[in-house]
Amino acid sequence: MISYLRQVDICESVRKAIKQFIVQSDDKILKLKANNIPTADSILRMVSILPNIDTEEKFKDFTIEHISLSLSLTPIQREHLELNN
Repeated sequence: MISYLRQVDICESVRKAIKQFIVQSDDKILKLKANNIPTADSILRMVSILPNIDTEEKFKDFTIEHISLSLSLTPIQREHLELNN
């Protein structure tokens, strides 16, 4: 299991990277979504009920997936997001 403090670090890092990706995008609709990124607390609550997320890589993947689903990103936006992370 990943320590809580490490989870917070990873979560904040992923959130920051996604926000930066969104802000730098040329897509105006995507930019409007920048303020709707789920909070670290909400992501960490979701992870706490999923016992299979036991590595940093799984946690990072889950965080990216959770945020992209919450923002309703298109498949193309998700692909670009994953390439940039």
